[in-house]
Amino acid sequence: MSRFSAQRRGGFTLPDLLLVLLLVVLGGGMLLASVARSRALANRTVSLNNLKSLALASRTYADKHGGKLPPGMATLVPSGPLASGTVAHYGPCLFHLLPFLEEKTLYKASIVEVGQGRVYASWELAGKPITRFVAPGDPTADPRSDRTSYLVNGLAFPSTIARIPESFPFGLSNSIFFAEGYSRAVDLFPGGSDPTKPRTLDRRWWDNPTWSAMPTAITFQVAPPMHSASALLPQGFEPAGINVAMGDGSSRLVNPKCRATTFFAACVCDVGEILGADW
Repeated sequence: MSRFSAQRRGGFTLPDLLLVLLLVVLGGGMLLASVARSRALANRTVSLNNLKSLALASRTYADKHGGKLPPGMATLVPSGPLASGTVAHYGPCLFHLLPFLEEKTLYKASIVEVGQGRVYASWELAGKPITRFVAPGDPTADPRSDRTSYLVNGLAFPSTIARIPESFPFGLSNSIFFAEGYSRAVDLFPGGSDPTKPRTLDRRWWDNPTWSAMPTAITFQVAPPMHSASALLPQGFEPAGINVAMGDGSSRLVNPKCRATTFFAACVCDVGEILGADW
């Protein structure tokens, strides 16, 4: 046997190289899939923790205000004309929760003189980003902006101000307080000069980031394309479902197969609907 023949017999053949390349591709695909799953799980964990913080902050707010929750939409608290020397607070729910989310210094920076009184005013904080209000899984999120990835359930936080526990006779654990939502959504029917042209809306934490559930066929969206994210609905960021915070201070993932009637019942809070087995 010649030396040349021995060297050829000891090298890689074409099938060997193809097999190695196939293993590399498969291994790389499995690694990428594993990384994607890990990233999705990490994003979900952060979002669940943020939602839980919001729910607990709202409970703490109620404890400090005789059981009253903050208003969902921007409202003057207490209402009425400002007398000399009085202090009031004006803003939506997330603004009122700032002192209970380790943002007391920022909240105090919003005070302005209005007539004879002083007001902690949410508009004074326009443009201020809040890390806790941004979800890493939100495809529209911008940590440098004042947009928020979390929406307030307007049925749980009405402008008339709800109370704990009176406004939730069927249990806080069955009542959705907050839900995920794209920080930038689309108004499909904006009205104005051209009602057929959709309009992009920014959901800013200081400017009424609320939604009010309706008994419709669709009550939330799961990972929709950005151009299809409805401004009337909350959105989950991943196909696994949508994360929500409940009135008892817990947070959870709602399965995308959850029926619209079940999700709506969890949003209404006071009608006594029994949540279905799909909850």
